[in-house]
Amino acid sequence: MRPDPSEKLALEGGPKAKRTPFPPRKRHGELDKRLLEEVIDADVLFYWFGTKVREFERRFAAFYGRRHCVACSSGTAAVHTALAVLELPPGSEVITTSITDMGGLTGLLYQGLVPVFADVEPETLNLDPASVRQRLTARTRAIIATHHAGLAADMDALTAIGREAGVPVIEDCAQAYGCRYQGRLAGTMTPVSAFSLNHFKHIECGSGGMILTDDDGLRYRAALFIDKCYQREEGIRDPFFLAPNYQMTELQAAVALAQLERLPEIVERRNRLGSRLDQALREIPGVTPQRVRPGDTHTYFLYLFRLDPEKLGATAEEFSVALNAEGIPNKAHLITGGMPVYHYRIFQQRSAFPGSSYPFGDRTYPKGLCPVAEEAFERWITMDLFEHWSENDIDEIAHGIAKVAWHFARRHAAAPV
Repeated sequence: MRPDPSEKLALEGGPKAKRTPFPPRKRHGELDKRLLEEVIDADVLFYWFGTKVREFERRFAAFYGRRHCVACSSGTAAVHTALAVLELPPGSEVITTSITDMGGLTGLLYQGLVPVFADVEPETLNLDPASVRQRLTARTRAIIATHHAGLAADMDALTAIGREAGVPVIEDCAQAYGCRYQGRLAGTMTPVSAFSLNHFKHIECGSGGMILTDDDGLRYRAALFIDKCYQREEGIRDPFFLAPNYQMTELQAAVALAQLERLPEIVERRNRLGSRLDQALREIPGVTPQRVRPGDTHTYFLYLFRLDPEKLGATAEEFSVALNAEGIPNKAHLITGGMPVYHYRIFQQRSAFPGSSYPFGDRTYPKGLCPVAEEAFERWITMDLFEHWSENDIDEIAHGIAKVAWHFARRHAAAPV
């Protein structure tokens, strides 16, 4: 894919590569309205007295072939609950990825656990098993495997490390609906996994989350944890451990049920469009999409590609500005505020709880801790990829990326040494 060299960049007065507008996105329709109306007509919004939350739990568990689903109020709550049901003592270390959302870390801190950040693989930005192994100590009690942007982490390696170390692995599937690792669905390979129904995810109900497990005991503790440790199944209100209120409402569940109907179509469509863009980008000098292992299925919550500054002679910021001018929205520096999460002030200042360094103890998070992750913020471009886009949208995006890459590469090659 080589653009016309005479065609100027849009940034410099040339025509935009994206010649047709993106179609409008409509996520909610008649089924959502009908199920919401059923909730209103029933005049019951509280999950325990309603039917929609329970129905959603049954259907989501069945979709993944797991015995239990416990619905909750957000993806953050889901990760928190998944950690809490493991009953890890405060001060325990939990190894997690350096490129994630704060929602994957909040519950860890509330449980008094110490985050230990491992580096990422340079070609996928998923948790690097070799770095995880280096971070193991006698205090390690769990590993969180986050499937980044819809691409599964190396679960064979990570679960093997967990078995050897005698610690559980949690899957954070907030961005990974329907993605597969060697044919297995993300969210089915560990004792407990967490999902998100946040507005930005493949499917959404504004905010919501789910915990999946096959273990009866973990299911029971999750059901208690999301509901203040009230034993509603036994009719007992006598909490015996500290638990928040993370209940999902019947309104959320109604929308989630409607969204679940569309999930297979959304996953298939995103995979097809993302794979098409992957193929196109492989022909562009200085640009590389995320590496998808043979046997894996990417579902493209986001679309990411890596730049080679030695070929392009451009920073990620410069490339991003030029690509935006071509009518193709994108961002440099990834999605976590332009930095690995351990650069956030909460970790640099150890200020989770004002006036205290709890639960960090003497743990610090220096610059250079995860060099691959730190470099990634200067090399990767992030874009949306939506299921309602057409093949023509994808081809125009590919043309825009090629146009910008060829212009930068040509100028870089012609520049005096």
